[in-house]
Amino acid sequence: MASSTRQSLAAAKQALAPMLATADIKFAEEIFAVGSAVAQSIQLRSILSDPSAEANAKSGALKAVFGKSISAQTLDFVTTLVGLRWSTGQDLASAFEQLAVYAVAAIAAKGKKLQSVEAELFAFQQAVDSDQELQFALGAKQAGDEPKLALVNALLGNKASAEGALLIRSAVVGARRRRVSVVLEQFGKQISAYAERLVATVTVASAIDAKQLSRLEAILAKSYGHSINLNVEVDPEILGGIKVQVAGEIIDGSLSSRLKNAKL
Repeated sequence: MASSTRQSLAAAKQALAPMLATADIKFAEEIFAVGSAVAQSIQLRSILSDPSAEANAKSGALKAVFGKSISAQTLDFVTTLVGLRWSTGQDLASAFEQLAVYAVAAIAAKGKKLQSVEAELFAFQQAVDSDQELQFALGAKQAGDEPKLALVNALLGNKASAEGALLIRSAVVGARRRRVSVVLEQFGKQISAYAERLVATVTVASAIDAKQLSRLEAILAKSYGHSINLNVEVDPEILGGIKVQVAGEIIDGSLSSRLKNAKL
């Protein structure tokens, strides 16, 4: 990420912060919608990210395209956003997505739902990763957004929070050349970063109880100097023991790994 983009992203977060005190989920949804339109339109992206374009021209373009479909608050924010300097049009499109996720995190935090949103993202990511037909259906380039969203809504039902559902839908329709599961993972990491926690993926051969999880969470938190959010995967193939992936490290204490090492 270029220096100008990093600085603009930081400035955009500062501009966004006071709005988040009263923002609702519709605000975040509108930021996602504008970002999606910018990402899909080369012409719009070029106008809004052109450093030589006048501020009035950018503001006029935003009003013409989105003035009737988004709130005045959202229009004010996105006008501020495009007024900053971005290294490329893709950087601007990426900023919309990151800031929308940031807004969702703030809204979830107000409702004390950050942990449940993290769990919902991880669960949906696991469902996608484990089902090739679902991967194909959600990632098919020839399919439109409507059938993909219908499938997502059918899978979620009423089980997900409004925040989690918005992130999952946005990951699916906004993936474009990326894998949906990769986008879901990125969103999950951003939510965890907002909560200033690390994410640890714990793989076990069979389900472990809440007391064991709490003990493991405390040990990892002490080791890494951060609170830890645990995502637990059950994989009978590791036979026994436990495998932990956190902060780029793999702590493999699985029985399958020990047996493999013993054979070497």
